[in-house]
Amino acid sequence: MKRLSGKVLIVDDSKSTTGAISRILEQDYIIKTAASGEKAIEINQKYDPDVILLDVALPGIDGYEVCRRIRSENNSRFKKIIMISVRTMLNHRLEGYASGADDYLVKPFEPEELLAKVRVFLRLRHTEKELYNLNRELDRQVNLRTRQLLEAEKMAVIGRYTAGIVHNLNNPLQAIMGNAELLSFRHPGDSSVMALRRASAQMKKIIGTILSAGYKNNSSEYSDVDLNEVLREQTELLRANPFYRRYPIRLITEFRPLPLIRGIYFHFSQSIGNLIKNAVEAMYNSDTRELRIESAFRDNAVIISISDTGPGIREEEIEKIFHPFFTTKPLSAEDKSPTGTGLGLASAKEMIEAYRGSIRVVSEPGKGSEFIVTLPVQDS
Repeated sequence: MKRLSGKVLIVDDSKSTTGAISRILEQDYIIKTAASGEKAIEINQKYDPDVILLDVALPGIDGYEVCRRIRSENNSRFKKIIMISVRTMLNHRLEGYASGADDYLVKPFEPEELLAKVRVFLRLRHTEKELYNLNRELDRQVNLRTRQLLEAEKMAVIGRYTAGIVHNLNNPLQAIMGNAELLSFRHPGDSSVMALRRASAQMKKIIGTILSAGYKNNSSEYSDVDLNEVLREQTELLRANPFYRRYPIRLITEFRPLPLIRGIYFHFSQSIGNLIKNAVEAMYNSDTRELRIESAFRDNAVIISISDTGPGIREEEIEKIFHPFFTTKPLSAEDKSPTGTGLGLASAKEMIEAYRGSIRVVSEPGKGSEFIVTLPVQDS
């Protein structure tokens, strides 16, 4: 079995003992020594050893007290302490365990036994640290999933209410369009009537898009998805976005023919929608607002590019932008500026990667950012 490298602190006031132990361990481990309890505590804080071999009988504070003080420190969670003593009585060993020691070794001992114990406890320390980090990651994932599920449920409820409201707008809109048509016959060429007809036709298109998107997004069944259709739908929904209407944006699209992707429509509409929303909001304070969306099929993969003319992303933040809860936007704002929770890009990345895809970011501070989605097309 491969030996794990590690740092060992030997605490003993006998030079011959520390020398003997050092010779046993020095070929496999980094060694430091201390001749008193006070010095051991000082070295422990600076050196942060993996394993401490601690004599009980020390000048000044004894090994039991040293053990208690080390265990009271924040960085001692995974540290392994083996007490070494000539005291063989049960009450001595029990006091060592009560002080926080992991094991108790009686002098004299065999070198092989000491070496075996150091190996075992070092391996245990590494395993405990890995389990701790794994549990933290699992907790993070659970929290992320919980927030995503709550957000999805909230959006589903909003979507159902929105669909109902939008559906109810159809009847009065039909009346507006009918009367606008009559007015165009009575006043041909009237610019105000023509503007009314254009606005009502645009509203009808927006309502149709919202209803269509709501229907598709409520489905959790796999189907053959045309990502160009998703892009057209999302760009059409921009027209219903108050930010888009308040701050004019030049929209440039180039959608090339794409093969169908097998998946759940909602996954693609939500992830691409989040990327487009992020690009639009990035241009909040920009003098030039240009949103470019392109699609292509290259090297057996669908490529979608979404670029903006926002402030760009600093190099040190590019690695963080897909981390859950990382955001440069405030959670709320009184001036109607963009807000965020830090979940939009994280969920977009997770959904794209679920289809063996990836999201790459190219950004230049002061000029803008480009998000490039790559989705491999599976052979049928």
